[in-house]
Amino acid sequence: MVASFTLFVTISKKNRSTLTKMKTIISLPIQRVKIRLIITAAMLCILHVCYAQAPANNNCGGAVTLTSSTSCVNTSGTLQNATTTGLASSCGTANSQDVWYTFIAQTAYPVITVSSLGASWGSRLRIQLFSGTCVGLTAIACASNAPLNTLTNPGGIGLTPGATYFIRIHKNNTTAPTGSGWTFNICITNPTPGNIDYGKSYVNITKNVGGGTINPGDTLEIRATLVIRSQSLDSLEFMDTLYNNGGVRLIPGSIALRTNEGKVYKAFTDVLDTDAGYRYTNGLDTVIKINMGTGATSTARGSLSNTSKPSVFGSSCIIMATYRVVVYANYNSLINVGGGKFNVRDKPTGLTRNLSFVLRNAIIYSSPGLCPNAVSATNAIGGDFNGTFGTPLTGAPLARNRGTSTNVPSYIYRTFSSAGGPNDYYYGIANNTSATYTTTNTWAKPDSKRVFNVWDIIGDHTGATNTAKGNSPCDTTLPVSATNPCGYMLVINSAYKTDTAFQYAVTNLCPNTYYEISAWIRNICYKCSCDSNGVGASGGSYIPFAPGDSSGVQPNLAFDIDGIDYFTTGNIVYAGVGATQQGSDSVNIWVKRGFTYLTGTSQTSLTLSIRNNAPGGGGNDWALDDIAFATCLPNMKYSPTLNPMVCDSNIITIRDTVRSYFNNYNNYKWQRSTDGGTTWSDIPGASGTAVPYWNGTEWEYVASYTVPSNQAYFPNNGDKYRLIVATTVSNLANTSCQVTDGVSIVTLTVLDCMGVLNTDILSFNGKLVADRASLNWTTTNEKEQLQYLIERSSNGINFSTAGTVTGYNTISSEINNYTFTDPLPVTEKVYYRLVILNNKNEKKYSRVINMQPLGEKYGLVNVINPFNNELVFEFVTNTTTHIEVEIVDANGKIVRKNNYLLYTGTNSLSISKTDLLSSGLYTLRINNRGKVFTRQIMKVN
Repeated sequence: MVASFTLFVTISKKNRSTLTKMKTIISLPIQRVKIRLIITAAMLCILHVCYAQAPANNNCGGAVTLTSSTSCVNTSGTLQNATTTGLASSCGTANSQDVWYTFIAQTAYPVITVSSLGASWGSRLRIQLFSGTCVGLTAIACASNAPLNTLTNPGGIGLTPGATYFIRIHKNNTTAPTGSGWTFNICITNPTPGNIDYGKSYVNITKNVGGGTINPGDTLEIRATLVIRSQSLDSLEFMDTLYNNGGVRLIPGSIALRTNEGKVYKAFTDVLDTDAGYRYTNGLDTVIKINMGTGATSTARGSLSNTSKPSVFGSSCIIMATYRVVVYANYNSLINVGGGKFNVRDKPTGLTRNLSFVLRNAIIYSSPGLCPNAVSATNAIGGDFNGTFGTPLTGAPLARNRGTSTNVPSYIYRTFSSAGGPNDYYYGIANNTSATYTTTNTWAKPDSKRVFNVWDIIGDHTGATNTAKGNSPCDTTLPVSATNPCGYMLVINSAYKTDTAFQYAVTNLCPNTYYEISAWIRNICYKCSCDSNGVGASGGSYIPFAPGDSSGVQPNLAFDIDGIDYFTTGNIVYAGVGATQQGSDSVNIWVKRGFTYLTGTSQTSLTLSIRNNAPGGGGNDWALDDIAFATCLPNMKYSPTLNPMVCDSNIITIRDTVRSYFNNYNNYKWQRSTDGGTTWSDIPGASGTAVPYWNGTEWEYVASYTVPSNQAYFPNNGDKYRLIVATTVSNLANTSCQVTDGVSIVTLTVLDCMGVLNTDILSFNGKLVADRASLNWTTTNEKEQLQYLIERSSNGINFSTAGTVTGYNTISSEINNYTFTDPLPVTEKVYYRLVILNNKNEKKYSRVINMQPLGEKYGLVNVINPFNNELVFEFVTNTTTHIEVEIVDANGKIVRKNNYLLYTGTNSLSISKTDLLSSGLYTLRINNRGKVFTRQIMKVN
């Protein structure tokens, strides 16, 4: 912006023609009055150049606009108010030749400089500064030739920003100036303000080890950081307000000033007494106030400079105003972790500023941490190579630095090179973090091959065999290989303020679905600390943060979704969680931090931000890699086996047990493939919504499908079946939101059983006796001589014969009971099934049961739910016992009732002929020895 001015002068008639010509050049209005000052064309050009070009080349400071004025000069050529208060005769007479200017003060201490003086001025140039108006001027300062610095002249009082002031430039005599020797430049420059920074953060003290979401009852430490990098501040004050019903309350005795590492520097009482910090109420709200700096009391604010304590290496002062709160809000409530302000006065400029913090919300959120079940390999973070930051795109020699990222909005890019790595406020994306290139990470500390002589020399994390140690530093002279992966990582040298290190707009999400949001993080700064005295970690008088800990400010990251904080990592210590700071790159580790997030009922997109949530200055340097936004999957397990066998033209029921920590993968459908799994088709009518139950560790339900006889012909041998589950009906139809077990697929085996056996197996169960499986089964309808083959399997797929039992062949007996003890010990999970054979080699298979040496829990463990024409369930008992089983409808009416004899171990049971029951919700109720077990079940047609 070009400053403009208007200069009024008085000229003689003989010079008027000359100036008229100049008018067309410099557009100066001409006023015909008595001679006041003779200005040559050269002088006019100099004045014009000073003002017109100053903002471009900063010759004049570029901050203050001067305007010429004659309003204080009357027609007699003297000051209108010659008796102006404070007009010193030593600064010039009222009728000496002069030029007048006005300006509006922008700071309290501007400097008025007159330079490039013509030879005729000698030592008689005077600069006079006036306040007031032309009819009431007050002379407040005077300078001879030298600049007029308002910080010291007049006496440090300073000017009032926003007020108008007058400048008089004149020679301290009455001699009229002539010729070009009277030229000069005039400029007003503002002093350079102090270089300060500020930010607000918080630490979840309750979750500071390992990180976590905010829960009711957690303790948070609120931290407002002030950084003075140059110059001084005075009249320092911090204020913050805890609003009534805001979800948090102040913890008594927690108001304090702390170092940037979090050590208490000064503690205060809560009441208004002699110390500089206290609390008071404003209506129902609580106000926290701390007067800060040297000389601060409860009634006076103090001052700090960049060299004040707590000092960072003697060049910057970093101090935190802190207090602690306890969270009382309920889950899914928002609390404000922002707001508040520092009020400071900048000494160089005299300006008072409110350093206000934006309002920032955090949510009280329930999360088990990372996905307790499984995580999808599909990552919704599409940017920066799915959060891995990629690998070199060309062959050796490989690029050590990848280049910039559009997803790092708050830092400046810098490469790792012989000049060093990223400084404060900078970031890099590299595959080797050494300063001067090396692949050796065992150099002593300090050493010039390391950034700042102490940073770790590492490679990235992606695909690391040892996820804690990560990959070795990339050897850029060799091609990418399994032993030289050379992936890139994001490296941040955190600024003093809380700012965004990574941000990405995530799209194509599935509604009502849990996602794991996580990243791998590594603190790379060993012995980066500086104590409050300004002594670095290598100094002999250094005061460590904690025993064995000299890494400095520890990284603490906040994960933010659509502007709301959901999770903080806790402090990332050097050498991993809780390890002693030994300083070895091989000891230091990567750690994974994250949480689970549930999308809304129609949510398909969001913005994920990962923010620096800790102050800089002596530490807080970290690497970030493998950022993930991946679906939390349920566990799925098919039964009776992955290779069920069925006699030609018979029916068989296959089942899938779906278990998940989250109770939302309840919608399912069965699919069949007749071409070996190349294509899949939905099975009509084989879909529904299940009612899971909590099995003590996770939600569980069993979905079943009965393969009809017309799909169990010999041509159907090899047909494949799978279960698809999703969180909503619409997600079930969306291939991007479906879930299935992609590895374990049911393959049907159709056997030639030479007819169909009439014998039915009523029950089949087993128990462990002295590490041997004791099997029991009950049959009915034995109308011929039979053989029972007992088959054993270690995987539920491949079976071999463990023994044979001959049927009783007692046609008159309605029920037959059999037992068999496997001679082989059960040392791990073992699967058993029965094969019934007659003399015609016709077969029938039983259900599969499993035995394992670990003690099984007592009670109802598995229910095939929903059910149709048969309700199948399993009950585990530690002794032989009887149970009474009932199916109860929604009105409390018992619609089915059976009694069973159970044996020690797992008992597979069923209630038949349930196809006549109406569709809807029922309760399965089991009474055993006075203890009642219930499970909600659903009947479908």
